[in-house]
Amino acid sequence: MRLKSIENVALGEMLAKPVYDDKCQLLLAKNVALTQNYIDRLMRANIHCVYIEDELSAGLEAENFVPDELKIRSISTVRQVFKELSERKTATYSIKSVDQIKHVIDEMMAVIYDNPHTLYCMTELMGSDMYTYHHSAEVAVLSMLVARNMKLSDHFIQKIGVGAILHDIGKMRISGEVLNKQETLTPEENQLMKEHPQFGYDMLKDNDFISPISRQIVLLHHEKLNGSGYPYKLSGDQIPIHVRIVTLCDIFNAISSNRSYKDRLSADEALEILRTEAVYELDRDIYYQLLKVVNIYPVGTVVMLSTGERAIVIKENPDAQTRPTVQLIKDNKRAETINLMDYLTIFITKTIEG
Repeated sequence: MRLKSIENVALGEMLAKPVYDDKCQLLLAKNVALTQNYIDRLMRANIHCVYIEDELSAGLEAENFVPDELKIRSISTVRQVFKELSERKTATYSIKSVDQIKHVIDEMMAVIYDNPHTLYCMTELMGSDMYTYHHSAEVAVLSMLVARNMKLSDHFIQKIGVGAILHDIGKMRISGEVLNKQETLTPEENQLMKEHPQFGYDMLKDNDFISPISRQIVLLHHEKLNGSGYPYKLSGDQIPIHVRIVTLCDIFNAISSNRSYKDRLSADEALEILRTEAVYELDRDIYYQLLKVVNIYPVGTVVMLSTGERAIVIKENPDAQTRPTVQLIKDNKRAETINLMDYLTIFITKTIEG
């Protein structure tokens, strides 16, 4: 299977993964052959990419770190809890909502510890209308992976996961018109967006069932080491390590995701952007930990080589992720196999969705 942009899918191609709507209900099942009607339905649901099975990717299976069922359940839980907490007018919060979040985090932690050598690979499961909830679940998984790689305690990692999954809850106080606006935000709208960490913290500050560590993540996840962040313009050691972890994972996932107002970047492009920001704004040591857990070129990824040839990744290389084993693509079919570790003058220049 391989990821393909919806603009480039062909009639008759088979879905390799199910697709879900904005209620986390099945929209199209795995192994459904795409018709024009189905493609139109996907576009109306703001689905930008789908996993397809075709002749080129036949037999290739990207390792799924978090099962799709758990990912959908976590997204559904985040959506439900965000809406419930945002609609409450008093400081009395439902213990049940907090328990739901903690249960999802515990399930994710179990997956992480059961698969200690598996790399993170973001999955496209639903449209951009569900971006905030999908993004929150992805940031939680990624933050816990980085924290585990840093050998932090299980108890601490659980609190990081809860803070990460709730980090954008303040956006529930901002209208969808502003959140999903495709045009440049006005100064007033931009200022409103910058208030979402404080909104989120205010929603949670009196909730004794959520750790102060988790609440601190919600409040400070947009602070930068050079003092250019918000809401308090903290710098350096004023920003705790757990906040730095979530901040970096938040930015990585945001720039490598599809949203209504922008196209996604590939993992390698997103990491390159973060590399430059890690010089001044982000924690460089955490960036290097992120590099160790992110799957840069998952199996099934179509890439362009420095030779000008297209190829498809057939085997990852965990020890040197930029040098996987690929098969050249000739006449839209897989041809000779090249282990890039054996051809050090050949390198990947970009990924191709199409």
